[in-house]
Amino acid sequence: MTDLEPMEGGGPALVPGELRGYRQFNLRADGLYPLAHASSGPWDGQLEHAGCQDHGHRPPGVGCRCGLYAWYLPGSATVSIGPASAVVAARGRCILGDRGFRAESARIEAVSLPATVLWRPAAAARARAMLARQYPGTVVYRSTRRMLKDHPPHDVHHLGIEPPRDPSRGYRAAALVLWAAFVLAVFLLPVVPRTIRAEAVTRWWPVLVVLVVGWQAALIWLFLRLIGQQMPTPTEHRDRFG
Repeated sequence: MTDLEPMEGGGPALVPGELRGYRQFNLRADGLYPLAHASSGPWDGQLEHAGCQDHGHRPPGVGCRCGLYAWYLPGSATVSIGPASAVVAARGRCILGDRGFRAESARIEAVSLPATVLWRPAAAARARAMLARQYPGTVVYRSTRRMLKDHPPHDVHHLGIEPPRDPSRGYRAAALVLWAAFVLAVFLLPVVPRTIRAEAVTRWWPVLVVLVVGWQAALIWLFLRLIGQQMPTPTEHRDRFG
């Protein structure tokens, strides 16, 4: 997420309705907790209101990091596998950045259960029951892809925002291909005759070492690039009100 500071000379403007965004939550037994500042508790089931513990002003404040964060595009907001990916609808005062925004209040439109929960039917049933009880207005999905299809990003070009291209999907696809290639090689290795394997190790061991090291380095690079998509980058911003 960007620093989300207002652009010099930029005045307030009206953003009608709600602004859709994407983010992730930690799914716990009593609600959806933000990944950062989890000590503040789970989000409200109807409408979550931001607060500023540092300065006590109305959030989000200029020159402050308070507010409810979300991304315009879902790619960078669904990088992590463990948390639950969600769609939020922001309202009230918003400070817009190049890749995301900070809002005064927001509600959770939809949430997809993480794979770690779906793999355990009993845990998935408990999670669904909790979400139906705590977040009655939130649509619960098994598939993040289906959730994003039903809740596409809002067009923010009319707000003067040009979100940069999100390469996270390509990074994830490349990582999946590298991992699948490794798994395939491991399964095919016993099929190769032992004499051929021994000869290959004897004659081509430097090449094999380079391939293994290159595979590991490529996976690490892709992982760092995905994490980098969630790191702050300075840019120009505008302070908006809705």
